[in-house]
Amino acid sequence: MNQMHPETETPATPGPVRAVLFDLDGTLIDTESQTDRAIAAVARRHGVVRFTLPPAQTRGVRWIEVAETMRRTTAIAQSAEALAGELIDEWLVSVRDAPGLPGASEACIAAAASGLRLAVVSSSPRSVIDHFVEKLGISGFVASEARIGADSVRHGKPHPEGFLLGASAVGASPGQCLVFEDSRAGLLAARAAGMRSMFITCCADEIEEKRQLATGMLTDYRRLPPGFWNALMSGTATIAGADFS
Repeated sequence: MNQMHPETETPATPGPVRAVLFDLDGTLIDTESQTDRAIAAVARRHGVVRFTLPPAQTRGVRWIEVAETMRRTTAIAQSAEALAGELIDEWLVSVRDAPGLPGASEACIAAAASGLRLAVVSSSPRSVIDHFVEKLGISGFVASEARIGADSVRHGKPHPEGFLLGASAVGASPGQCLVFEDSRAGLLAARAAGMRSMFITCCADEIEEKRQLATGMLTDYRRLPPGFWNALMSGTATIAGADFS
């Protein structure tokens, strides 16, 4: 029998959704451009000018992994841990006032009102998740234990650990979860966890490649059809191949 590679595994059999797991950066808030600026600023501080990394190496991954990549590709001698600390500090300065994506807050509130359980699973630190769920006005809908940050896991995306922890925190099986994600690493993590996913395209790149990894895709939360969240609960929503763009 052929074994499927984790990148091409088929998510769980369609059925009712009981929990929605949201990524944070690029999915609920618009912070991805600040990531690139933080990396360039820290590299410049260490004497490396005009430094950039491709999105696949920065989107949806933990800062410690970005730092390790920077050390491998430059002459920066700083330890990965110290460099990651610099990156986080630089990034936090620019993202504290980052806006939520259009319709994101309303979507979370509507999902919770329909009876869906919510979790936020991010490669950002837990403190950043706490800040933004407050700013988005959804802190009352995302329990403390359902906020899974980089400091909550041993393995970052594309490993499924974060999403599996999120599902466990809200008492749902992987097959009952729908993940909202914008990064390749996050979509791969959702697939590896056996979860369905909705690719958020508004802040993403490499659209065609990533749409192949997702169950459905969405450009703007405001494009979701009326009754979408209730339909997820009842199992009547069409997710596979859905294109809300």
